[in-house]
Amino acid sequence: MFEFDKYTGPKHSPTRPRAAYTPFAGAAERAMLLWGEHCIECAAPACFSTCDLYSARPDRRCRRFVEGIYRNRAFPSAHGYGAEVRFKKWGKLEARGNATLFKERHVRWMEAAAEMASRVLNPIGRSLDWMLRDIRWSYVSFALSERLNETLRRQRNPLRAPDGFVIEAYNPTDEPITLTLSMFIQRTKLNPAVTANQLPPPYFRKLTIRPGHFLEIVPFENFRAIIECGLPFGIGLAPQSEEGAHLVFLTLDLVAQRKDIMPERPSVPFSQSAAKPAKGVVFDLDNTLWDGILIEGPVRLRAGVLELFRELDARGILISVASKNAQDEAMKKLTELGLAEYVLFPKINWGPKSESVKRVAADFDIGLDTLIFVEDNPFEREEVTRSLPMVEALPDASLTSLSEHPRLKGSKTAEAGKRRLMYRQSMERESAAISFGDDYLAFLRSCEIEAEIRPARPEDFERIAELVQRTNQLNFSGRNYRREEIAGILSDGRTEKYVVTCADKFGSYGMVGFCLAAVEENRVRVLDFMLSCRVQGKFIEQALFHHLTHRPQWIADVIAVNFVRTARNQLADAVLEKLGFQEAEDGTRRRSNLRHDAPVDFIHVTGTWPVGADESVSHTQ
Repeated sequence: MFEFDKYTGPKHSPTRPRAAYTPFAGAAERAMLLWGEHCIECAAPACFSTCDLYSARPDRRCRRFVEGIYRNRAFPSAHGYGAEVRFKKWGKLEARGNATLFKERHVRWMEAAAEMASRVLNPIGRSLDWMLRDIRWSYVSFALSERLNETLRRQRNPLRAPDGFVIEAYNPTDEPITLTLSMFIQRTKLNPAVTANQLPPPYFRKLTIRPGHFLEIVPFENFRAIIECGLPFGIGLAPQSEEGAHLVFLTLDLVAQRKDIMPERPSVPFSQSAAKPAKGVVFDLDNTLWDGILIEGPVRLRAGVLELFRELDARGILISVASKNAQDEAMKKLTELGLAEYVLFPKINWGPKSESVKRVAADFDIGLDTLIFVEDNPFEREEVTRSLPMVEALPDASLTSLSEHPRLKGSKTAEAGKRRLMYRQSMERESAAISFGDDYLAFLRSCEIEAEIRPARPEDFERIAELVQRTNQLNFSGRNYRREEIAGILSDGRTEKYVVTCADKFGSYGMVGFCLAAVEENRVRVLDFMLSCRVQGKFIEQALFHHLTHRPQWIADVIAVNFVRTARNQLADAVLEKLGFQEAEDGTRRRSNLRHDAPVDFIHVTGTWPVGADESVSHTQ
């Protein structure tokens, strides 16, 4: 709808179309937008008393169109009329935006009711302005229309979106008229500390309207970020000429042209019975971790969130956030609330949440099927589950019971409690590696890597269980044992059981490896070997093999590794190939002539071998 009630010109001799045309009639649904005259340099109401261009219209706002907006019924359109405008200097046609879609007939009823209310309120407002000497009363109908728009914006069904923005106009002049279409976030409604580069970028489009009928539909994808971010936004049309542009607008609407636009259908229920234990949780921020929308004003941390973060962190569950927000302000608030230290690889941007969740999984180096996503907005949950059906998406109401979720039991081992610290140390390592360029070995030498290889102890059981159940890429046998099987293996006196711990100058990696081996005459047979991906590329495998085969007074002639190829252990296969192992007739991978093998010279290895039931021998490379 348009501000026809502010028109003050003649009601006769309307402009007429020069030729017949077919008006746009393809909208099944549309949003209710109120189009009015605005100034491209507006600073109302302060500018009313300071600007030389100020000219009052009936509600004492600035007149930027010649006589206002005229309802011209000579121009056919889907609404039954055209909105005729003659622009003055700095004039633009603008609407406060919302994308709440209604059926066409419902929008017409709403527009008729709003127009009737304006005609009643206008004289009342002018009277109150005169009595109270407050100019704001004179444009009370304009203020109420903005309130209505804000209500509609907040009530938008997030599962339904427009197809596009329809611009239909008629140029009754003999010359082309160039307009700039803009869609933008209304920064005056936001936290003043938020800068433009922290918001979705505005959308601009140049439109050349030649004499006669003009129709263009701007696809929703072009301005999706502005709509889906949920922030107050505006839509504007301004002529590039200083003044004098004359147009008749027929349709300016966000429309749905199909009845099946983003239908509200539930996602496929997530099957917890088939789900793996979760290794990480990705949280939304606004109205999830805190109440309120940060970019619009103050927020308050929800009760129990900090305690939840501490508990998940203690269990070794990784925590991240995915939020459509201003990054600097969001990180500042996370720090202020005491949450930032628990958050790894935050994704704060205006892109799809599914992309952010995908990137978090990649940064964690874990499978998407081991992530849980918590979000208040049903649209965002739907978008994630449709793009990433293996991710379990939960509503914000689940926060109060999330620590009891059966997939988030985690672990209480020392390594689990330090998992977040290990990831932060890994980030420091990656940053330091950049300074060495392509000389990776020089970087490794600078890391001062230390490895301890020793027999397993009873107190190692929980961490060994984690390694053998969760390691896939560097799992040489491809097996994942049940807990009762692990207990039996550790009590079997016929094999040697080793654990590997590792550290460098950045910090400790904790226990990273478990190896099951047996000495058979002149060779060492590695029955099972699982190594955490945290030390991938650090040559820990080579240090272990050297340790197993080079003992005091004895060096093995052969080392045989039980390797079984799986869909996920290609990395282990590549390690053996790089170290010169070859496939033997019995299916194992073997290397011989080990007497001249040198230790990895940049890893300081402290080694211990079992030689009896209650004694061991130590050795340092």
